[in-house]
Amino acid sequence: MNLDLLIRDGLVVDGTGTPAFVADVGVLGRDIVYVGTLPDGVQAERVIDARGKVVSPGFVDIHSHSDFVLADPRHEDILSCFLRQGITTLVTGNCGFAPAPAVPAFDPEMRGYTSFLRSRGSRSSWPTMADYLDTLDDAGVALNVVPLAAHGALRIATMGFAKREPDAAELRQMTALLEESLAAGAFGMSAGLAYAPGMYADTAEVTHLATLVGRADRLFTCHSRGLSETLVDAVSEVVEIAAHAEVRAQFSHLCALGESNWPRIGRAIDTLEVARRRGIDVATDCQAYIAGNTTLAALLPPWAVEGGMDDVAARLDDPRTRKEIRRSIEDERPRWPTPSGGWTDNMIASLGYDNIWLLTVGSPQYREHEGASLAQLAERTGRDPFDATMDLLVADRGETMMLVVGSAGSMRSDAPLREVLGLPYTALETDAIVTGEGTPNRGAFGAYPRMLGHFVRSEGLLSLEQAIHQMTGLAAGRVGLSTIGRIRPGCAADLVIFDLDEIGDTTTYSDTTSSPTGIEHVLVNGTVIVDGGAYRPTRAGRVYRRS
Repeated sequence: MNLDLLIRDGLVVDGTGTPAFVADVGVLGRDIVYVGTLPDGVQAERVIDARGKVVSPGFVDIHSHSDFVLADPRHEDILSCFLRQGITTLVTGNCGFAPAPAVPAFDPEMRGYTSFLRSRGSRSSWPTMADYLDTLDDAGVALNVVPLAAHGALRIATMGFAKREPDAAELRQMTALLEESLAAGAFGMSAGLAYAPGMYADTAEVTHLATLVGRADRLFTCHSRGLSETLVDAVSEVVEIAAHAEVRAQFSHLCALGESNWPRIGRAIDTLEVARRRGIDVATDCQAYIAGNTTLAALLPPWAVEGGMDDVAARLDDPRTRKEIRRSIEDERPRWPTPSGGWTDNMIASLGYDNIWLLTVGSPQYREHEGASLAQLAERTGRDPFDATMDLLVADRGETMMLVVGSAGSMRSDAPLREVLGLPYTALETDAIVTGEGTPNRGAFGAYPRMLGHFVRSEGLLSLEQAIHQMTGLAAGRVGLSTIGRIRPGCAADLVIFDLDEIGDTTTYSDTTSSPTGIEHVLVNGTVIVDGGAYRPTRAGRVYRRS
């Protein structure tokens, strides 16, 4: 046997959760062809001595938002932060956001909806999922891509930002667009029921589409209608959809916004546990931090975002409407069922202006305030926090990203986060939006090393084998791929070699772009992308399509 690469004597943690073992791993072309003690006489073009190091499957980010950036000619540089921390596969199309399908009639709405996800060099949209995936295939990708169809994109392509139920013809059209996306190779469908226009869909609409996903044996993921006062009801809705649609379901980033809502996490877990005992295939994922990112426009009441960002700006420019938005933020709270136009999450009420920080800012006139809290923005601009925030929203047309601090704990205690991470069916995610500009979420640079260095080595929250499983094989299994996330012959040679004593996240909430320590080698489909800690940009990734 002649190999392209031989990894010798590493501690193999194979992604299944079974005990680690010392072995050689042989790579030929894009695949793993041998795991064990290699017999004498085997030759290899290159040998990596992994004694004292851990050999893991490449990490799978089950919840990413890099769809548009992957089509940017510079994406191997923009997204290098993922590869540097050992991520080799991105599951895209989450939270109802995807680049396709898109139609000319609703192009302005689609552009506004996805403005915060795009890099300067990426296209805005594609007519079909097949067109989008063909674009990635033709240009090549630096990481593996596992695409999901997105309910938000399907709805916009059918009825724009209409705040109503679809009629029979529109529901047929959405169904046809979903069928087309699944036929093109999408691994399932996501929904973002906290974001317009997903929030305008009732449970029956989402269940109808999820049933099609279930029949195709694919995954339904959902950013729920509520991560604060209505968290438990929102979890129950996802469980109900999974049960009635007979579909595998993933509750996206289980957390609770604000300290008063953290106790609801335990009740939400109880709801998931009961469902799983009933045989409903539902699981979850979360970040490795007590803070998460989203668009600044998510601060607005749902009725204020109807019609897209141009309409939002017009409302905020009107003094009477702005006053009504202020009243809604100050006086109204989420309740279940979420009425049309009612709150999903009132983040300002749950977190306060001090705990909402600016990440990447779209407007040049406000860019100097990246990293500041909304309270600090108000001080610097001489405005009250509400008006300072609304002024920024008008100026940037929805392009600014924010960090919500307190989604799963505080700077003092991360107990709520630990409760979720400790679940055996929680997959790790970054949920990071990286566009090549501004300040990204620190998870883009350090999430997976933080899991291993902090939660495994330092805190002992999880065993090494269980943590690697939740970072690799569990995520791969949820999306329905058996050839990634595991170290065994026949699987793709996506591999990470790291030093468990050295691996760690070096980012902070004020310095989010510091590279991790301890990651020595990263392979994507047999190609060494990180070599001795040095990044070598190469488009060795694969666009996976579910047949």
